[in-house]
Amino acid sequence: MTDFQQEPNTTQKLLAALSYISYFFLPIIFPLVVWIVGADRPFIKRHAKRAFWSQLIPMIFILVLLLAIGITGSFNPSSISWGWMTIALVAIAGIVTLISLIYNLVNAVRVLVD
Repeated sequence: MTDFQQEPNTTQKLLAALSYISYFFLPIIFPLVVWIVGADRPFIKRHAKRAFWSQLIPMIFILVLLLAIGITGSFNPSSISWGWMTIALVAIAGIVTLISLIYNLVNAVRVLVD
């Protein structure tokens, strides 16, 4: 029986859940380390990879939005629409981050319960 078909032990579940919960203490870095170190354990690898991407994508999104705000503001700093666009983009970034946080928390609980 392969490791993938076996029931994950408590340590594997804990590492997988910590990969998701690392959103609060070492986002992106901890799941990446667990993904690399746990490469021989499919259960850990799968969850660390999901946690890594679910934490990296909002960060990339926020960086792109900040770049868009900076570029837009530098071309037309006196426009009133620039302020509204900034508020809208910050709100969108907040929503994306909140969705990512909820996704990570739900998956951490799911890993520990299942």
